Amino acid sequence: MAERGVYLTHTTYVKPTIFEIVAQESLSLTLEQVFNKFYSFLVTSNPDKYGWLHQWSDEAFLLCNGVVQYFYLKNYSASFAETFYGLKRIATNNSHIENELSRNKKILHLIILIVNPYIKSKFQQHKLDIVDGKIPNEKWKKLLKIYFVKIYKIIHFMYNIAETYYYLRYLIDDLKSPTPLFHLLSSTLTYSDPFKATSLRELFNKWKVDKSASEGVELLQRGLMTTLELGAFLLQFVNWWNQENYHTNLTSLPVPPSPSSREVPAQSRGICPVCLKTLNVPTALSVSGYVFCYQCILPIILSDNRCPVTHYPAKEDDLIRIYKN
Repeated sequence: MAERGVYLTHTTYVKPTIFEIVAQESLSLTLEQVFNKFYSFLVTSNPDKYGWLHQWSDEAFLLCNGVVQYFYLKNYSASFAETFYGLKRIATNNSHIENELSRNKKILHLIILIVNPYIKSKFQQHKLDIVDGKIPNEKWKKLLKIYFVKIYKIIHFMYNIAETYYYLRYLIDDLKSPTPLFHLLSSTLTYSDPFKATSLRELFNKWKVDKSASEGVELLQRGLMTTLELGAFLLQFVNWWNQENYHTNLTSLPVPPSPSSREVPAQSRGICPVCLKTLNVPTALSVSGYVFCYQCILPIILSDNRCPVTHYPAKEDDLIRIYKN
């Protein structure tokens, strides 16, 4: 009886491999990519209604990410990516394994899960703004943006060193926590308990019989989460496929005839072909060689998928920013 009682108060700890931990961190990045693809589709399909997402995309993802991570932490004691790999978070105390995460610890984990991507996204945006010369006129805003980028670079560099150190100690079983953040939150990762999930078909049949609101909410919830997991998996597969075929030998394909030469008049050089004004954030379209304003060419590529001058097929990945410095 005493032996069985131990399992009622403590969690059995089985250490995940470092490869599973790194893999789930890689998968967590696709959640933002899925959101970006979705909001780009909304903006392209109806810019008048969803155009505000361009300005508030980081905040919109912060909200969506918070809802998703809250659901998984509450139900599985794990983040979205960790659940995908069959992992969960448990508490530790002086390197000893304790019970499941408490409510307060889940709140701290949730804050870390949603704030980290938000700050990183803001850093990338401010960094691009500084490179493009989009610096506020107010001195305090200018200094705030510049020092935010500098401080984030230093903190990110130091954290990467600390994370590598933790990975090495985790590999040799010297630490229970795989990263500094897990150590700070007195927690670690282990494998989740096996459970039989109710299928969507079973939930739908149950809802047809009962017609209760709770069953309908659970069915909708499960459907949304399944769609999100499938989307993340497909995006991971596409990324892997692109990496595997990156070095494809293009010389084996038939060489198309060279296009007719298009001479650009001297007076049109330095002018955007779309707005007919001086180039602002010059961006070259690799399929045609023409240079546009970034703000002019991006909406056209997203909506028409072709060069506005040559009508050659093009996509967002074909845009190349030109930096004068």
